[in-house]
Amino acid sequence: MTKGPERAATGAAGRIVAVGTGTCVPRLDRRGPCTLLEAAGYRVAVDLGLGALHGLLAAGVGHQALDAVVFTHLHPDHTAELVALLFAAGYDETPRTRPLTLVGGPGFGRFVEALRGAYGDWLDPRGYRLELRECAPGDRLALGPWALRAGPARHHPSSLALRWEHAGRSFVITGDTGPDRGLARFARGADLLVAEASLPEGAAFDRHLTARQAGDLAREARAGALVLHHLYPSADRADPGRHAAEAFPGPVIVARDGQVVWEGDGIAGVP
Repeated sequence: MTKGPERAATGAAGRIVAVGTGTCVPRLDRRGPCTLLEAAGYRVAVDLGLGALHGLLAAGVGHQALDAVVFTHLHPDHTAELVALLFAAGYDETPRTRPLTLVGGPGFGRFVEALRGAYGDWLDPRGYRLELRECAPGDRLALGPWALRAGPARHHPSSLALRWEHAGRSFVITGDTGPDRGLARFARGADLLVAEASLPEGAAFDRHLTARQAGDLAREARAGALVLHHLYPSADRADPGRHAAEAFPGPVIVARDGQVVWEGDGIAGVP
């Protein structure tokens, strides 16, 4: 059986866990992208990269306890374990019963239908209700206690940045993106900005960020704190925290797999 303990969210704004902080590159120290948000007993995973389901289990959330999964875009390193989730939901020894909502950007409906075409009825819900929702930048939706707004991300036609609001707090997850003034406006005033920092300085690319560019984004957005994730090995070796801090005066966290970056009503580990 793979059911994990259902850890209760703490404090007004709950808990945010950097479940997976890597990329498409298989690594022992960084899983594929996945971020867990918990509030008022409602649990959302953002992206399901390689190793995400095991990482969620390590964070105290078995797949049966997820209420929703939201995808920042449809590249394989962010969707790798969607099939595994749907398969486990029906065939685990402790099968899923709670409803599951899946949210993605433009083309998400076609994407899921293509998976069903490949796997047949093995992915169909068994004993639970499955809801698919497709949204675009500018759309708003409610997921449990969360007010979610989708924003622009400069990476892929399916890309979304995500702004989460609950209990007077706001959290922005950039997804994969290049530098974008619209994204800075979208993230304005966020208590916590979770930004990709894929590349080392000097390897700038218009569809990804360096750590310093992530710092620039956080400064322009006037964010309360910056969390760096989606790190390639070369970015890890280049001291990303230092480069981000050169551009952003607030707290900078270079996230590790499994690290709690927000707990209760403040940045975890920061007074």
